[in-house]
Amino acid sequence: TEVTMMMSLTNLADKELVLMISWAKKIPGFLELSLADQIHLLKCCWLEILMLGLMWRSVDHPGKLIFSADFKLNREEGQCVEGIMEIFDMLLAATSRFRELKLRREEYVCLKAMILLNSNLCTSSPQTAEELESRNKMLRLLDSVIDALVWAISKLGLTTQQQTLRLGHLTMLLSLIRHMSNKGM
Repeated sequence: TEVTMMMSLTNLADKELVLMISWAKKIPGFLELSLADQIHLLKCCWLEILMLGLMWRSVDHPGKLIFSADFKLNREEGQCVEGIMEIFDMLLAATSRFRELKLRREEYVCLKAMILLNSNLCTSSPQTAEELESRNKMLRLLDSVIDALVWAISKLGLTTQQQTLRLGHLTMLLSLIRHMSNKGM
């Protein structure tokens, strides 16, 4: 039923959020940000990160979303939740795109960190010297993650043009993930 499914999704999200906080703390430099910044970043992007994780788990399962080892849904099964089909279809399409790109674990981890570190950069302008320094720390962290993604792509044995195109295709999917998370709110 819809209620049972929503309860299952809520319980899974709760567990994933705890894991997300632990994961974020392992990002080099994340703990050097103020606690307020850490919390704000996680608040801004938690659903995007959950969706990216869902797509990563589902990439080898065409037509299904793998919420957990014991909770998998195909499109038909997802229809019992009112209003979810648009997001469900978008998630399946984005997952299919990751499958086409043969997304690698290193790339996935970099995209996940980019979502976290980029979640706050466009929401406000720094007003104080402290806010400016905080923003600069986040930008330096984001730059290092982008460098890591570029490095991971460079190890695939692609031509320079293919590497550039791959980077573009991967980063373009970030706006789709943000769009889906905004629809999911």
